[in-house]
Amino acid sequence: MRHLIVPSVDTQHWLEVLKTNNWLVSGLGVITVEGGEKGLPLAEHAPQEDNLIWSGFAHQTISREVNKIKHWSDLLDRDLYQEFDQYWPRSYEMIGDVLIVRLEDEVKQYQNEIARAMLDRISSARIICADNGVTGEFRVRDISPILARDGNFSTLTTIRENGHNIIIDPAKAYFSSRLSTEREGNVIAAKELANLLNRPITISDPYAGVGPALPSLIAAEGLVEAIFAGDLNPDAVKLLTDNIASSINKSNYAFDNQVMCMDAREWRRDKKFTESTDLLLVNLPHDTIEHLEDLFPLMRKETKSLIRGWAIVERQNLARVRESIEKQLIQHGARAISLTCKEIKGFSASKIFIRIESWQIFS
Repeated sequence: MRHLIVPSVDTQHWLEVLKTNNWLVSGLGVITVEGGEKGLPLAEHAPQEDNLIWSGFAHQTISREVNKIKHWSDLLDRDLYQEFDQYWPRSYEMIGDVLIVRLEDEVKQYQNEIARAMLDRISSARIICADNGVTGEFRVRDISPILARDGNFSTLTTIRENGHNIIIDPAKAYFSSRLSTEREGNVIAAKELANLLNRPITISDPYAGVGPALPSLIAAEGLVEAIFAGDLNPDAVKLLTDNIASSINKSNYAFDNQVMCMDAREWRRDKKFTESTDLLLVNLPHDTIEHLEDLFPLMRKETKSLIRGWAIVERQNLARVRESIEKQLIQHGARAISLTCKEIKGFSASKIFIRIESWQIFS
């Protein structure tokens, strides 16, 4: 069985990542391997070792007793299973206690049998939902509840990421747990910026969704001077407001904060937001690069500032994308620019998901 090998001190973090993504084998504990590192048992559908999600940590095959562990599909009628063998779902996604599974047309008529087997076998699941793809201008998942424990068909749930609870409803607002490591990186970068400026910083997150990037930043005592956050999706903004309020209630210091339901490109028209931001987060992968120029007016002038964004680009265009962003920065008065565009993971055969990180001083 494949195991993720991590330093002992990182065990809890990686357990949370594996549980959130349903990549942890149920029923098997963490084991200690040579050198004192820990081995975490990985499910068959977990990404392969070369995936960037693992941050370079090694995988190791270790024999474990798994005879007592049954896959949910083992609970299906054997003749039925054999008849549609190639069409049964091979993976699913867990968001809190909401299990989301994509069903092939050939087995949709057996969705209740699939859901019952999953509920019986996967104790962490409260509700089983069919994934019908992404819909609408807010790219929200179209999910259909199939079966739920105790008749609770609500898709509102809570996940725990990097030690913080985040309220999520995948049927109303987009959320991806796959950027949890990037959100940790935001905190590291924010602290570096605050140390350079020798003061708390103002953070703008205009594409915040439900706000997963913010709890860890708020929890860093004395880091934040103000937070401006928003989204165009009204349902996301409601959850964002609740998540920020919850994080503030747990913090030991006060700071200015404002949540808006508006187009981020319109923020520059409000004097409260122009030239106010030390750290800008831009998480709109399909449109980040096109929106950047409209966001530059938010950046504070004559001091070091930082932009961290995420985008989906053609792999062959990576160098060109970097050159284009640097040109835009210069045209908007930026100097002392330190810009990187780094691949985070693959997105398709030709496209990649990248992190854009730019340190600069706007004049």
